[in-house]
Amino acid sequence: LPLALVKALLLDMDGVLVDVRGSFRRAITETVAHFVGEGPTPEQIQAKKDEGGFNNDWVLSEAFVREAGGDASFEAIKTRFNHLYRGDAFDGLITTEPAAIRTETLEELAERFKLALVTGRPEEDAQWTLDRFGWGDLVPVVVGMGQQAGREKPDPYGLALALADLGVEAGEAAYAGDTVDDMTAALAAGCRAVGVVPPGLDLDAHGRTLMQAGADVVVSTPDALPALFSGA
Repeated sequence: LPLALVKALLLDMDGVLVDVRGSFRRAITETVAHFVGEGPTPEQIQAKKDEGGFNNDWVLSEAFVREAGGDASFEAIKTRFNHLYRGDAFDGLITTEPAAIRTETLEELAERFKLALVTGRPEEDAQWTLDRFGWGDLVPVVVGMGQQAGREKPDPYGLALALADLGVEAGEAAYAGDTVDDMTAALAAGCRAVGVVPPGLDLDAHGRTLMQAGADVVVSTPDALPALFSGA
């Protein structure tokens, strides 16, 4: 299916709609440092993400703690992470995230496609962020962690739920994400896989990583998506 004929566009949130370098990535580093004295660098975090299987940042934080010899429980790691990221009442690092996509771009996509968000964030966090940027009405379907029942990316389950909600066949849809797990999930779901290079990463290097993971095409910014689907 040519990209110009895609009817539905499924979107990842982190690295596609919002820049998470100062939020999720910082929360990983500070969580790990809390338990073992020193946290991973941004490069070390990205290397783990590129391995695949670390879509969940709680799980990733635990992996770094274990590698450093820490024995904190998963629940303790998760609690510390959430204290940093979400805060007590959405007053943590989540409030600092800049948009990675222009609202005008998202509006154009919403006019042309059935849109859905498929994210590893809890639904409440995802909806809060959409509403914070005024995007709530543009993305009517939100599939988050809770709905995926432990079957998060690279499992295609969340994408299948979104497609069913939209009433669209997988062959008529594309999923835009920024990680190896996103590309794996898109292909497993039967969707076109669109790689988006997130803010701060090298276009050539990360583009190659996404292509090797099965991306049909890679764009340097989510603002390039409308032209991509126009066949321009």
